[in-house]
Formats: sequence, structure tokens, C-alpha cells
Amino acid sequence: MGLGRLLGLKKEFAGGTTPKPGELRGRFAVRLITGVTPDIRFFGHRKFFPPDVEQTGGGYNEFLGHIRLGDFSIAPVTSALGDGQEVLHINYNRPGNPFWIKPLNDELKKVAPGRYLGRGVLRLGPVKFNSFYFSLEKEED
Repeated sequence: MGLGRLLGLKKEFAGGTTPKPGELRGRFAVRLITGVTPDIRFFGHRKFFPPDVEQTGGGYNEFLGHIRLGDFSIAPVTSALGDGQEVLHINYNRPGNPFWIKPLNDELKKVAPGRYLGRGVLRLGPVKFNSFYFSLEKEED
């Protein structure tokens, strides 16, 4: 990712607001942002937040229209990266998830109406770092 694009994403993320769980209902297209290529959508990746997300406190990832992988919980928290930002934390360290997805957590901000910017936070022991950016856009039901 080009340094300029990376700094732009960092600034856009910092300028966003913390979404409330209730505004995330339905399916959202997930696109990886590289800054070098057009945004990439792997295997039809979507995040699903149920209609009662405020009560359930989570959702799941979906691939190829029907493969469910990566259940998650959500909660507003201060970022794990130590920059003091308030984010909506998407936690994959859940029972039933594969071991390789549990060290990954996402942090989400609303950057425009219906558009969200996230950053993947990878934990390797005590070390945490921003490993990628992604966008979420609401799909029509």
C-alpha cells in the first residue's frame, strides 16, 4: 500500500465516528482496501448483523452467499492499538471459530452515511498491529 494512501486511510479512520450497534442491521459487502489496486472483494465476503443485533451483540461473516465463517461479538471500546480512539470492536475470539481467526479483531468507524471503514487488528502474543483496512457498505435487502 502506498504510504500516501495509508496515511489517507489513517486520517479518514480517525475522522470517523463510532457506530452504534443498532445502525448495523443486515448484510454489508466487505472490500479489502490495498491503496494500489481497486478495492477487492474476496469470495463475495459479507458481514451479517441480525435484526436484533442490539440484543445478540454480534453477527457473522459469510462467503460465497452461504458459507458462514467467523462468528463475532461487537461492543464500543477504546482501540486496542493505544491511539485513544473509540471504535466498534468486532471480536472473533469466540467459541466455535477456527484457531487461526481468533487472534484477529476488527475496529470499525462510520465515515459517511451507509459507509464504514475498518481496520484489522492482529494480535501476536502481546503485540497488536493494524494489518489491513477494509470497507463495509450496506447491501440492499
